[in-house]
Amino acid sequence: MKRAASPSARLKSFVRYAMVGTLVFGVDLVITLALSRFVHYLIANTLAFVVANALQFAVAHVWVFRRALTLRDFIRLYPATLSISLLGLACSNLLVFVGVDLLHQSLVATKVVTAVVVLFVNYSLRVMLLYRSDSA
Repeated sequence: MKRAASPSARLKSFVRYAMVGTLVFGVDLVITLALSRFVHYLIANTLAFVVANALQFAVAHVWVFRRALTLRDFIRLYPATLSISLLGLACSNLLVFVGVDLLHQSLVATKVVTAVVVLFVNYSLRVMLLYRSDSA
């Protein structure tokens, strides 16, 4: 049985996850802004999510959670990761809608706040459900 990761290992893991999240957020934001010139911003947000999610899974799996990216792991973990991310997308779209349509904030400012909230939700769920004892 694996030992639970120490608090310092979990902190390092979260910092790496936040770094990956920042990189992926940049990709997500650029795609969202580019596509929102041509399609509704929620469609743009969703399409950007799909691209960013695939990138995030690969980088986080290898660098944050220290796993080899094998076909077996991809088949086993990506559907669960995608499910968690879809929950994050629902939260993201809800928060973006509230920020833009109800509070009349800019799309960029709303995406930044939303990204921080979703980062914590996604990391917590992934550690609890998928990478329990090895978030080092």
